[in-house]
Amino acid sequence: MHAHSESEIRKSFINCSKGAAQRINIPHEVAQAAWDQLIFLSWIDPKSPRTGYVVAETENGLRGLVLEKNPHKGKGGARMCQICLTLHPGSGVSMVSIQRTKSAKDHYNTVGTYLCSDLACSDYTLGKKKPEGIRQMEETMGLEDRVDRTLANVQGLINRVADAMGGRA
Repeated sequence: MHAHSESEIRKSFINCSKGAAQRINIPHEVAQAAWDQLIFLSWIDPKSPRTGYVVAETENGLRGLVLEKNPHKGKGGARMCQICLTLHPGSGVSMVSIQRTKSAKDHYNTVGTYLCSDLACSDYTLGKKKPEGIRQMEETMGLEDRVDRTLANVQGLINRVADAMGGRA
């Protein structure tokens, strides 16, 4: 991923208003990220732990999504992140909803998916981080292919939200 300014990151969000994007809490460590070591940018809002953000480079430029985690903790068996395909214990994956409109009026127009609860998909894909207490499936594809798959999955999610918004994002 290439380096991007805080202003570019704020302008990238397609599922919130410009005013809401200006109020997004971008922690210092996110703005100072090691860009060349990221597949895409993601973080949990430290002031609102149920809110997360993903920003990726797409064929339509830099695009970001505001996510809201389901407040119910996962229990039981293993679950898989739909972006990086990492298996986690039930609590390591969260159902997130992504509002598809820029209007706060319509809370039912959302896309839902399962993501790593800590949004550290880049780290899991690159092998910098491993979930505790669960054995991962062995993959035959190399690191570059896994990186490409993770990037394609996050871009697909962003495109799915943009398409649902009538492509106006």
